[in-house]
Amino acid sequence: MKKVLSFLGREKKNIVIAMVAVVIETSFELVIPFIMSYLIDNGVKAYLDAKAAADQAAMDTAYRTIFISAGMIAICALMSLINGWFYSHFSAKASARYGYLLRQAQFDAIQNYSFTALDSFEPSSLVTRVVNDSMTLQNTLSSGIRPFTRAPIMLILGIVFSFLSSWQLALVFVVLTPILALFIFFVLRYVAPKYVVLQEKLDRLNDKVQENLLAIRAIKSFVRKPYECKQFNEANSAYRDTVKSTFRIANLNLPFFQLIMYVGTILFLLLGGRLILAGTITEGNLTAVLSYVMQTFNSLMMISAVFISIAKALASIYRVNEVLSVVPDIRSGSLPAVEKGDIEFKDVSFRYAQGTGEDVLQHISFKLESGKTLGILGATGSAKSTLVSLIPRLYDVTKGAVLIDGKNVKEYDLKGLRSSIAMVLQKAVLFEGTVLENLEWGKENPTEAELNEALRISCTDEFVSRLPEGIYTQVGEGGNGVSGGQKQRISLARAILKHPKVLILDDATSAVDTATEKNIRNGLSELKDMTKIIISQRVLSVLEADEVMILEGGKINEINTPAELLEHNPIFQDLYNRQLGGISHE
Repeated sequence: MKKVLSFLGREKKNIVIAMVAVVIETSFELVIPFIMSYLIDNGVKAYLDAKAAADQAAMDTAYRTIFISAGMIAICALMSLINGWFYSHFSAKASARYGYLLRQAQFDAIQNYSFTALDSFEPSSLVTRVVNDSMTLQNTLSSGIRPFTRAPIMLILGIVFSFLSSWQLALVFVVLTPILALFIFFVLRYVAPKYVVLQEKLDRLNDKVQENLLAIRAIKSFVRKPYECKQFNEANSAYRDTVKSTFRIANLNLPFFQLIMYVGTILFLLLGGRLILAGTITEGNLTAVLSYVMQTFNSLMMISAVFISIAKALASIYRVNEVLSVVPDIRSGSLPAVEKGDIEFKDVSFRYAQGTGEDVLQHISFKLESGKTLGILGATGSAKSTLVSLIPRLYDVTKGAVLIDGKNVKEYDLKGLRSSIAMVLQKAVLFEGTVLENLEWGKENPTEAELNEALRISCTDEFVSRLPEGIYTQVGEGGNGVSGGQKQRISLARAILKHPKVLILDDATSAVDTATEKNIRNGLSELKDMTKIIISQRVLSVLEADEVMILEGGKINEINTPAELLEHNPIFQDLYNRQLGGISHE
């Protein structure tokens, strides 16, 4: 709780002002029953007695007492209203800021996660934690300041003032209060664990919605609507059942409090009536005690609802804390950006922390000089993408070392290292905005010459000119406004604009035709000072590389020139014959 609640310290001023406003508001409300008691006994009752005795002077005195008391009650009510407004303003300000800080802290923490840390959370769970759990804590703070400040004051002073008015009636108060406290305790003991399960069920529900939306085309093409609806219904039903079992008890809170309050009122009236008839107390005393009872029970009713919210908040605190407590397993070094781009793998092995426990890469060793091009071929699952992800430290090696310019990548400043490397993936990622805004991820405010060169090399200029507004055309969220091949070319142009020392293409031209790919390869060959690594399923894509690596089962089968591999490597020969047999690649 300490880490999550520490953000409240930044809103200490607003919280304190809100609490002080509640204290002042409550103080004025507590004065009102005393004034009412005085008004009834020395005003209304005195006026009626004077009227019966035809005593005009006493009637005038009683009337003035009524008028002055009523004015004092009005002033107290107005002051209470003003302080209530101050509370609302500053508590809303504090809670809104608190929710903002929690969301920002979680988002910042997630941005610093390594891929290993990201693998330990479902994306839908992170979304729920950043949005829903933060909102739960924000609402708990917003609704909790008033009753938590007000209820103890009301309870203590209400009992004290009740004893001052009538100790006999106050005893009923003292008996009923522990009953309410025990009820709150047992409700919380049952409900609190339920909220943890509830949030987990909500994660699962969000996961199904997200998965369905992302895969909607596949679902429709495979006619899997009935199956997906069944899966969603199961997750939805599980969430519904958990909500029912949780709130079945939590919702007893208000009816039980109302029952105790009405029972208490009846007891006060019965006992108070007897005491009035016996002349022990006055009508004003009974009215004052009843007012304190109603005010205190209402405050306790509010705080009991807040306790229910706190039970839910505790689950959210735990979940938010999990996000904030992840210790980055990839630490930044101190070396500045890469200077040349020489790459060396020295006996590298790697395994996924959330995987099977086996090395997916085993004893990988090779050197790639700056400005050279390395092609990587291998069957699906041979860990080609995993290998290149070790260069910008998306993951860290399990054993061995990855060197750039003769220095371990762990010694580089992460920002400097990753600024020197550009990766273009098979599944190109574009963001909502214009084509230009997506290109500017590579370099902000590029010159027209830089922009034209990147568009030409990536063959993006071939279709951008035909778009309705050229590079100012909106591509939509995820790049929905352009085709898969166009997304890949925009992503490549973005990477080229970055002017990286190392360019990694992970099946980055799989969605373009062979003629366009040929033009892209020709354009990339102009970038002499850039080290290039090309992963592909097409032999044609790597035939012009300086060397080609054959990966097989996470191990290097062979590294050699394409010509040498074609001479004697059976894997390369098989791929070549199946894809290009009898066809010239010129």
